[in-house]
Amino acid sequence: MTQSTIRRWSNPEVILVATTLLEGPSVMLHAVYQAKLSGARILLVHVVRPSDLRASSNAATPFVLPSPAFCAVQVALNQMAKTFQREGIPCEPIILRGVAVEQISLLVKSRVVDRVIVGTRSARGVERLLTGSVAEELAAALDVPVCIVGHGAHPGPNCETPPGRILAATSFQPGSSLCVSFAYAFAEAHHARLTLLHVIDSGRAGKMQMEEARIAARQELASYIPRQAHDECQTVLAIREGDPSTEILEAARSLRHDFIVLGSPSDSVVSRILASGVIHRVVGEARCPVITIKSEAPAVHAVLQELFHTEPDPRIIEDSYLQYP
Repeated sequence: MTQSTIRRWSNPEVILVATTLLEGPSVMLHAVYQAKLSGARILLVHVVRPSDLRASSNAATPFVLPSPAFCAVQVALNQMAKTFQREGIPCEPIILRGVAVEQISLLVKSRVVDRVIVGTRSARGVERLLTGSVAEELAAALDVPVCIVGHGAHPGPNCETPPGRILAATSFQPGSSLCVSFAYAFAEAHHARLTLLHVIDSGRAGKMQMEEARIAARQELASYIPRQAHDECQTVLAIREGDPSTEILEAARSLRHDFIVLGSPSDSVVSRILASGVIHRVVGEARCPVITIKSEAPAVHAVLQELFHTEPDPRIIEDSYLQYP
């Protein structure tokens, strides 16, 4: 992954907004906001199942005749597109046919999309097992940032106001540097304050072991700061102890962050059933959008590490024992 790609992700030119046509206004407001931040154009995409189209009654005719439902989708999508166009944002409505994740993945590659925005209902239990989560499937499948707007996300700031605070939580898994690199570039592009957070599982560790774990975690976080770090991006290092989902949500709520950035590892079947995955819970309860970055292979991780330093930077705020009100 090149640095230019990460910069493009943080300041996108093309944003794909995936819609079911049933989302609340919050998704559209956030999409308008993000498009205006970078002057991006929008691809407004709805995917219909093949069953929503009916074949012509003439078997010799090789085309598919749109059903009344399909025509209704066209009208609704065009109306949504006008919302962006009224704001001066170029918007192209697109209807695809097939499996949502597969079709969107193909379009992301063919149209060189820099970011995907999608809403989610954050279904739980049996409903989640049966219906799945298209948003989380996209987060696991796509190689570009996926911004998930949960039902609890606030409507969004004024379109003229850049984000002020961004929280990036990292687990130190392979590929974590890519997530942090994007978060830093995103914060830097908008002169926002960036908090890098790592949550330690305290478990049964003793006091001395926890102290060593805090020191090691702080050094690891510091190593993720780019060598080319600029003064415009103030970075806070935060170490917390406990359940990752709980601590991420508490940190984000304490100072009302505008975005949360997370890595996107694949969830286990058990976590999907119990809805206990970190991403699922954070998206479901966060009061701001969550941007996920798909984890990269160790080889890419090694290349990215060359962009970072390992010595503490004087511009980094010491916050290893950060206490939030």
